Amino acid sequence: MMQHFKTKAMISLTAVALAACAGLSEARQSAAEPEPFSVEQINNQPFLIDWTDAAIDPRWYVSNHNLPNGHWKSDFRSTNVRALPNGLNVKVTSKAPATGEWDTDGGEIQYLGTLGFGEYHTIMKAAPGSGLVSSFFTYTGSYYGNPHDEIDFEFVGKSPYEVQLNAFTDGRPLGPIKYPVDFDTTKNDALYSFTWEPDSVTWYINGELVHRVTGDTFPIPQTPGHLMANLFVGREKGWVGESDFKEGSTAIYKCMSYRPLGDTTSKTCAEEFEHYR
Repeated sequence: MMQHFKTKAMISLTAVALAACAGLSEARQSAAEPEPFSVEQINNQPFLIDWTDAAIDPRWYVSNHNLPNGHWKSDFRSTNVRALPNGLNVKVTSKAPATGEWDTDGGEIQYLGTLGFGEYHTIMKAAPGSGLVSSFFTYTGSYYGNPHDEIDFEFVGKSPYEVQLNAFTDGRPLGPIKYPVDFDTTKNDALYSFTWEPDSVTWYINGELVHRVTGDTFPIPQTPGHLMANLFVGREKGWVGESDFKEGSTAIYKCMSYRPLGDTTSKTCAEEFEHYR
């Protein structure tokens, strides 16, 4: 799915802009300048971020570029990603496009460190509306000099009672696998997680195992990648449907966490889930 990320903005991983956080208190907005850090310091390190109580810090890059090619018909704008009191909001907005632009902008956030085998969690609700895709996934590819390896949760706005699971190994896709749920993913916060091991990937929804793939049936991704979340307008109507969504439709992420394989003590969003219900 995400081969388009090799077209992401040409950024230096050692020079990261701190994204503004509209709607927060003045004290939160005027936080002191962060200490310089090396991306290597956060590679494969556990973290838990409560987006209802955190600004976007330098560990994260907020995409701000056009998407001229691929399976979407929207661009990414950093102004569409905001840490607000209800969580990390990623929205779609319309615009009068300049040459080479789409008439709609979505948003994307990326963790700058690389993360490998372990547990990945988010508490979120997807953006409503036909034509929209919300996501939570790991990715690496040719931009980083790597094979295209990826593990996904995707939410297609026209199908709010369905969650799509996928993985890519060296560009080869597993699915998508469409998993029905008994709640509206655009109206209810839910806990989505996957455990990535050298010989398997296992997906969970609200702590319940929903799918597991092993190396016996599919080559498991091996290359550490970047954790990402985004919202975009899809071009493939057979997948996402006709574009029919409200201005400002928003995906909201309340928590994200990563715990390396073998770490049994670092907290994850699973421990925080009841706090948001």
